[in-house]
Amino acid sequence: MNSKPKLQSFNPAVLPMEYLPRVLNAPDDKHARHYLIPGKIFAAAQPFAISTIVGSGVALCLWDSEHKIGGANHFILPEGPEDSANATRYANIANQALLQRMFDLGAQRNSLEARIFGGSLPAVTFSSGGDCVGDRNVHAVTHFLKLNGIRLVQSEVGGTQGRKLVFHTDDGRAWSDQL
Repeated sequence: MNSKPKLQSFNPAVLPMEYLPRVLNAPDDKHARHYLIPGKIFAAAQPFAISTIVGSGVALCLWDSEHKIGGANHFILPEGPEDSANATRYANIANQALLQRMFDLGAQRNSLEARIFGGSLPAVTFSSGGDCVGDRNVHAVTHFLKLNGIRLVQSEVGGTQGRKLVFHTDDGRAWSDQL
């Protein structure tokens, strides 16, 4: 009989915080930290500092100013199939999924505000047509916000460099640094 223990495959989504990229300038005892990997969504009604690194991908941060609920996604392509195993990599799925998660936590549409980051690296293009992935990602999220009547209050998009982003779920503050 084989008594060797089974080894689990490597999963960066479950790494301890000390192994994840540092994007906060100083430790913050008020906020638990959550590193958002591309293709994922996170929302909370508790104080979290959500951090991620964006290039041509875009992070949408939503905050309900009345109920103090915040969340973010990090999508990498403007559209894709809904039945994909990683459907939240696509703006058309990730944005709606984040909005629904916010509603599930008690957020109300009329008190939501949005912040967007990323959409840089103009050299990253689609093979067909040469459109810039970053530009199409930014267009996808701004179109989504307009369709849903969500006010855009901060936009740090475009350019040639990626960004490190931090978003606080309890007060809606967000800031980024170029890489």
